[in-house]
Amino acid sequence: MPEQGRGLLPGLHGLRAVAALMVFLYHLHAIPGLQVPAALPWIATHFGFGVHLFFALSAFALAWANPHAAERPGSYLIKRFFRIAPLYYIVLAVVLVLSRTGWPGIERFIAEVTFTFNLVPGWHPGLVPAGWTVGTEMLFYLLLPLLLRVRSIAGMAVVTALATLLSYEARRLLTAWLPGSDYNLASLPSNLSIFIAALLAFRIFDAVRGTAWEGRAAALAAAFTLGLLGLLLSPAGSLVEGPGDSRVLVFGYAFAAACLWQALRPSWLLRSRPALWLGERSYSIYLSHFLLILVLRPAYGWILGQLGQGGAAFLACAAITLPPLCIAAALGYRLVEVPGIALGRRLIGRSSPNPALKPMAGR
Repeated sequence: MPEQGRGLLPGLHGLRAVAALMVFLYHLHAIPGLQVPAALPWIATHFGFGVHLFFALSAFALAWANPHAAERPGSYLIKRFFRIAPLYYIVLAVVLVLSRTGWPGIERFIAEVTFTFNLVPGWHPGLVPAGWTVGTEMLFYLLLPLLLRVRSIAGMAVVTALATLLSYEARRLLTAWLPGSDYNLASLPSNLSIFIAALLAFRIFDAVRGTAWEGRAAALAAAFTLGLLGLLLSPAGSLVEGPGDSRVLVFGYAFAAACLWQALRPSWLLRSRPALWLGERSYSIYLSHFLLILVLRPAYGWILGQLGQGGAAFLACAAITLPPLCIAAALGYRLVEVPGIALGRRLIGRSSPNPALKPMAGR
């Protein structure tokens, strides 16, 4: 959400649409056990990394939209809370009402509403289906003002290298310490380098935009993105596998480069109106898709009975899920996200003694 003087980066919105669709298609395969089309095996093996693309996008977009977060973190944190919390709380309430396991206990409930559940192994998945990523991101949001104090490309490169080492070690150690748990995949330390690599990409973007280097930087970022993704999706990708699925840390560099590429030179597809529409509502898509897939499992079973397992059944299930998913996302965005954003802006406006520091009314 751009601040005063900062416009929309359409390529990033388009990438949000890509990330949301990746996660949706991955869960459409994983939850009801649908077989993916033979021509698209990466849906089952790699589309789950869409959540990590979201991580990179969050870091890059927030650094762009909040240039004064390091000096004035209060307004930034209010915006983030009211951007994320209202919809999460509503979905949490629905989950608690429909839950067959009953009340989770006051301690876990407090961890949910304060977004600290990622700090507790076992609670880290969150009570909201697929909500673990929200717990990870909310903790990162607290760190962002401090990280934005590193203003040079060289300084951020050093921080990125250190964060990569930290994330690798976190995945390795948590794999050994908590066998049978996926906390090694979900903790903030395990994913920190993905966020910070995107901040490095942002520092490069900020240095080259509007200069003679802009086009060359975009071309290099595109080549790096496509080359690294091609390597990771090939059999050679097994070379970077490590404890706690640490290959995702290498994907983080590809996602950071993709953010730089699309921020500088957005492709026509990612800046198209459908992509921008989906990207703007990607948070509602993310929080609603899991529950919708659960609700539609009987319909998927009927389709499997008619078509059998295979690509045709998968595509048919996707076709009956996307329309209600878009409706749910549109309602969540219009009825919950937009009012939450507006409330956060009103609170910031009331707390700002200087009118020049008040946020703009538009997005």
